[in-house]
Parts: sequence; C-alpha cells; structure tokens
Amino acid sequence: MKKVLRQHPARTITEFRQKLQEISDCFTPNFCQNLLNTMPQRISAVLFISNMYF
Repeated sequence: MKKVLRQHPARTITEFRQKLQEISDCFTPNFCQNLLNTMPQRISAVLFISNMYF
C-alpha cells in the first residue's frame, strides 16, 4: 500500500481517500487471512526489537 501511494502521491485528502479505497478493494480474502495469521509473529518481532533498544 505504501509503495503504491508513494509512486502516485495524492494531492488532496479526497484523492488520498480514493486511492486508499482503490487499493483496499484489491485485497483478497486470502491476503487478509494471511495477514491475520501472521500477526502474532509480527507483533512478537516488533516487541523483540523494541526491547533491544530500551
């Protein structure tokens, strides 16, 4: 999502919202399920890294 938005930056809030909607419309149920399934690993990685710096 971030890469697409950087390649085609929005000039207004309305355009930004429209681009976000277009991108999110392309998310498949499988993609969303994969994000959900990997969330515990992602959170653990963030917590591990943050503990290294504090």
